[in-house]
Amino acid sequence: MNLCSNCAAEIIPGSRFCNRCGDKIADRTKECPVCTHKGPVSSVFCHHCGYHFEGQRHKCESSLFEPRYSINFKGSASLTEQVKALFFKQLRKRVEEEHDPRKYADYVERFYQSRFREIYELRSQQIADDIGRFWLQFGSEGLPEIDIRLETAFEGLLDYLIIQFCTDLNGVLLPSAILNYEKVNPGRTDLWKMIRDFMDFEFEDEAFYFDFIGMRSDLLANACRSFLAADAKERVYFICDLSLRGNCKEGFAMTNKALYWKSVLDKPRMVSYSDLKNVRVEKEWITVNGHFFNANRSLNLKMCKLLKKLKGWKTAETEFTGQQTRQQQSR
Repeated sequence: MNLCSNCAAEIIPGSRFCNRCGDKIADRTKECPVCTHKGPVSSVFCHHCGYHFEGQRHKCESSLFEPRYSINFKGSASLTEQVKALFFKQLRKRVEEEHDPRKYADYVERFYQSRFREIYELRSQQIADDIGRFWLQFGSEGLPEIDIRLETAFEGLLDYLIIQFCTDLNGVLLPSAILNYEKVNPGRTDLWKMIRDFMDFEFEDEAFYFDFIGMRSDLLANACRSFLAADAKERVYFICDLSLRGNCKEGFAMTNKALYWKSVLDKPRMVSYSDLKNVRVEKEWITVNGHFFNANRSLNLKMCKLLKKLKGWKTAETEFTGQQTRQQQSR
């Protein structure tokens, strides 16, 4: 779907003028040679796929680091325009990984027709100013940090757009508390609170157990024999029973170190947060490091988002607790 660059109305295929504002399409757009998407004629990047109209993507001068987010600080294109192109590329990636790829155009349209567009215009300028100043100060040596800053900014903006403005497109009500975790520091984050905020247990119909002393001993034993192989030093946060008979032989659990689960007709799985490589929503399930995981549509999406935040998490929750204890003792 192509949108008018003047009023964001959908352009009727083959039209030379916008049916809403009358703007002449042919004079104000150009077609991307890669994806055939039509964007503003002044664009340096395709807003649909990220193609650079003016040449090869920028690489680090030292060739020791190739940025994930390619910004040409020496070109004629404004940093704000480049940031916008990269944002849309990340939006496409997010929709493909967590939602329905067929609805990407709907998410783009929601961007233009919602209040988020105004929020983004201000934020994108702030992002461009930030990385511009950093580049002037550190040059190519600052590219790794610029990548991190862009990653954090895009993740926060995408979460805000999708959670606050695209609930009907998502098909799942995502808790707004997720937005509190734009910047996650393992050493300063209460992992159990983070898990509760993401999973939003009270709005789920599945059977969750948090009190293992009060939990039926046979159910706890079944969970431990079937999939929960936590060691004595791990803190188990919860166990979810997904078995049809309610015997806790299939389900999943999370600790301060890893996710444990077992699906029907599959062997038990475990992935530690420090070893997470990829998490992706498929048709009616998700894959964690390539392994099948399925609870329900809502839990699948929330688990996907949670695990992405926990990717590479190397600091145990006990370190955060220990830090709090030391601070209290020093007072």
